[in-house]
Amino acid sequence: MSKGIKNVLIVFTLICGIAFFVFVVQLISLNRGRSDSDGNGANESQSASTSGDESAPDSSQASQGNGNGLAQGDNGADSQQTPDVLSGRRYELYYTSAQRLVLYADEEMFIHDSEMETADMFTYNDEGNASLLINFVSLPLGAQNEAESFLEGYLEGNPSYVSGLVHIKNSSLMGVYVSGVNAGETFEAWIHSIPDNDSDPSNDIGMAFVVRYRNNVQKNAIFAILDSLELTNP
Repeated sequence: MSKGIKNVLIVFTLICGIAFFVFVVQLISLNRGRSDSDGNGANESQSASTSGDESAPDSSQASQGNGNGLAQGDNGADSQQTPDVLSGRRYELYYTSAQRLVLYADEEMFIHDSEMETADMFTYNDEGNASLLINFVSLPLGAQNEAESFLEGYLEGNPSYVSGLVHIKNSSLMGVYVSGVNAGETFEAWIHSIPDNDSDPSNDIGMAFVVRYRNNVQKNAIFAILDSLELTNP
């Protein structure tokens, strides 16, 4: 074999080797890119699935929640305030021929006097004057006018302050509120109008709720009775 042909074969072999090497490198690179693409796709799918599970509630849990008698928003604590359990003895006082006034008072804390004419007295049992007086009043000029002078007999010349129509503590009953202080004793009253079908105001009557106390212990005990006020059918 001549020297020239031998050189040609060497060059051709080198070219073939280089071409084969480039082909192998490209093939490896191509396969790696496809593998990475498949892996990212699977990870993205899994991530999307996981994200969807976190944002959406489990169907079994949702069906269990809806299967209960109350939905989560209607369980009493969320939808509305659960009323406090009323404690003490239940009293029914005359209100009208069609309704009674119901209240609750602790028999160990209060002495109930029902012998008063058109009135009931609940006296706090601590040898003081703290009490709740509930009595009928005539309102020919309306509850507002009655409230302006209502506490004069209790305050002995001290001023009283009328604040307008408000709820009687936490009960559903409304009354015109008036308050004053005499010798360290606080007096508060609510003048409640009893509705009627008579257009003549001279016949209007109502109920007065009068409280007196000297300290917060007495006040809180009396206000607990007022909180329980409600009207019911006899």
